Amino acid sequence: MLGNRLVTKQSGADGLPCNAIYIVEKIGIDRELYLSLTLDRAAASPTFIYSTEGGMSIEDVAHDRPDAIHKLRVNPLKGLDVADLKQAAKNLRLEQYEDQVVNLFQRLYACFWENDCDMIEINPLVLTKKGEVMCADSKVTIDNNALFRQKALAAEEDKSQDNPKEAQAKKYDLNYIHIGGNIGCLVNGAGLAMSTMDIINQYGGRAANFLDVGGSAEGEALTEALKLLNNDVEVRAIFINIFGGILRCDRLAESVIKANELNKFTKPIVLRLKGTNSDKAKELIAGKEKELGIYYNEDFDSAAQQVCRVA
Repeated sequence: MLGNRLVTKQSGADGLPCNAIYIVEKIGIDRELYLSLTLDRAAASPTFIYSTEGGMSIEDVAHDRPDAIHKLRVNPLKGLDVADLKQAAKNLRLEQYEDQVVNLFQRLYACFWENDCDMIEINPLVLTKKGEVMCADSKVTIDNNALFRQKALAAEEDKSQDNPKEAQAKKYDLNYIHIGGNIGCLVNGAGLAMSTMDIINQYGGRAANFLDVGGSAEGEALTEALKLLNNDVEVRAIFINIFGGILRCDRLAESVIKANELNKFTKPIVLRLKGTNSDKAKELIAGKEKELGIYYNEDFDSAAQQVCRVA
């Protein structure tokens, strides 16, 4: 495996290079179960999800046998109730290992809080032939917004597998995901970004990326975002689709003009601005379209068609 590319559902078709192999002790497994702890935003509480069906896709279990999935919501102000944990042991058919189950849930909950976790997933949780309740495999994700409190964990992150474009975007707090199409998208707001990708696809184009610049689509962040798209050899045209709410359209237009002066972008840009000060933005661009390589279009639908034609 070492030195080869590993292709999985998570890696994509190209796979990722295998740089290390993790060797673990073989376990004598009697039963495989499932256990996770995550945030249930609707219930505003940490929630344990557990099942007697482990070692497989929990999504499939939830779809095919929803009765096999148990949930335990925890009041964050009161913490764990031992009676609930004993019931969990019963639901997992681990009554005779109740003490181990209670201890595991308690330690898992403490780990979750202490490390600012988004999720801890144990699949499978196993009962060994020796009667031990053991976490045989796990996945843990940490809240990115809490990494300033978790410096030691952040320092352990292996960035060798990161897409170079995504790593560059991360330096400027840009939400960027490389996809590989021919139209670079620069949009503010995740919802608008996704609908932009959809409409591009509808008109025969292919989005090169998901790039949500949020409310920071101006200044240095915008310049770096445009450089990222302009330097992408797969990109044939750039679609800037901005709805000005908190972000003022005229300030974005000023940033686009300045970024172009500094970098002389070579890829044609279709610019669609709507919202706060969009009229002023239009005035700033007027007469400079050819010089800047910009096609200014205020209508979302026709702008999408235009960028597909340009690409």
